[in-house]
Amino acid sequence: MRIPKNIKITNNVKTVLDILNDEIKGDVKAALKKMKAGYTMTWVYQGKNDRLFPKTSVDIKNELAVVYPIKGREYDIKNIAEGQEVVMVEMIESYPDPKTKKVYRTPLVVVLEIDKGKIKKGRHYCDPRLSYMYLTKKQVSKLFS
Repeated sequence: MRIPKNIKITNNVKTVLDILNDEIKGDVKAALKKMKAGYTMTWVYQGKNDRLFPKTSVDIKNELAVVYPIKGREYDIKNIAEGQEVVMVEMIESYPDPKTKKVYRTPLVVVLEIDKGKIKKGRHYCDPRLSYMYLTKKQVSKLFS
């Protein structure tokens, strides 16, 4: 994971960075320890079948078991903002297509609400159309030039 040197690492930011690292490593058990009971993630877009704002189910452990095994995932953190009990991360998520090995790169922002050192809920903001494109590093870098 690439993190700008100017990011202040508070306890809440550390929790968020640690859970992102758990995802990179595929460590569901470690990630669950950083989440409150009842944790939810909502994607702020229109999903499959025109469903607005798809959300995790109550069986988060099994959902993570499907998502976390992706090998080669990377996060390029661009900015982190923190408020009272909330951390917002702007980043580029990259991972290879298991069949073609071409890399998906998705610019996104996650907003994570924290309660007593654990993540209680999150919102994931991105354009899902970009998520299905094989954007190059050069294309994505234009966002930050």
